[in-house]
Amino acid sequence: MLPSLLRKIHEFSRRLVVRVLLIAALAVLAVGLTKLMGQLIPIGLDGLVGAEAVDRILSVIANSMLAVTTFSLTAMTAAHRNVMSLWTPRAHQVLLEDTTTHTVLATFVGAYLYALLAIILREMDLFDTTGIVVLFAMTILVVLLIVAAIIRWISHLELFGSLIGTAETLEGRTQTAFHIRARYPSLGAHPLKPAEVPDQCIDVAATDTGYVTQIYQDLLQDAAKKAGGHIWLMQPVGAFVVRGQLLARIDSQNEDLLRALRENIEISELRNFTQDPEFGFISLSEIGVRALSPSVNDPGTAVDMLRRMTRVLMSFDEPMDGRGHELQHDRLYVPALDREEMIRRAFAPLLRDGAGMLELQTPVAEVMGALSHHPDPVIAAATRALHASWKEGEAA
Repeated sequence: MLPSLLRKIHEFSRRLVVRVLLIAALAVLAVGLTKLMGQLIPIGLDGLVGAEAVDRILSVIANSMLAVTTFSLTAMTAAHRNVMSLWTPRAHQVLLEDTTTHTVLATFVGAYLYALLAIILREMDLFDTTGIVVLFAMTILVVLLIVAAIIRWISHLELFGSLIGTAETLEGRTQTAFHIRARYPSLGAHPLKPAEVPDQCIDVAATDTGYVTQIYQDLLQDAAKKAGGHIWLMQPVGAFVVRGQLLARIDSQNEDLLRALRENIEISELRNFTQDPEFGFISLSEIGVRALSPSVNDPGTAVDMLRRMTRVLMSFDEPMDGRGHELQHDRLYVPALDREEMIRRAFAPLLRDGAGMLELQTPVAEVMGALSHHPDPVIAAATRALHASWKEGEAA
């Protein structure tokens, strides 16, 4: 598990506007360095490149990058709408964090800004003959970056917004979150047992309405340690809480601890995948359920989603009880991942909507048979119970 500070930086960097602003700043810096580095060019090279050649290249970059950026934004918007309407609206969140798209778009915008600033400075006659040489070299470097970005963008567009690309991304995000929660069911803290919470604890209510999306457990541990207290988180990651609902309990009346609780338990409008593998399974399941609707009638996609979810679950071959992993946050008590509920919410909708379809009989039997022997006894038992109820419904 990454430290909370790194997680926050990583999440912040996955926003499109952040990457655009960062590369735009680099473009401005590049133009400034070009002016400064002109003083380092030997006098004998000052006439190596003509000013007209540099001006033509900058003009081409400025004109073409504006058109390419507009086209790329149109393609991105179309892909987002396609994913939301055809697969599942939940998948839209992974597209919003698509770093390849962000980097490519930021490169195009940065190149446009670089060319525009360079043209303005050229019109102001701020580059001497040695500066023109450096400007030419920097411009060639920008052209190479543009070519690399275009090749990367073309390759990315092959699967961007498609069912295969969306399902692969969802599967990858789900597997990452699942492995974290498989190794640390309570995020490295003590598993919460509500009956063991001391009666004299102080209740802390939620100040917002939304989903518990992330817990920054190392920051909470530090705050509890400084306050000489303990924290019992009463709501698991992925739970929907309303303002005023019990969120946590603490055994120390400390303002810094209360502030840390509100700052390091993230409540948002939408669930995310970072610490919530159940949300990933639900998203994959929704794609399969939509494929089974009479208007789509695509049982093959439903079978693919069943197998993808099974692949994620079978990628961890140990009991998910947290044993063998060191307790990292001894002052925190966090609800463990509810594997039984996760299995039910992942597979029950597909089994319900696929009841009676011959195309799903063999795949369901294979998937349920494999998961019923999962190394984690909770997952195995939940699968056997779900499969038994499905067979009873089939027989009826």
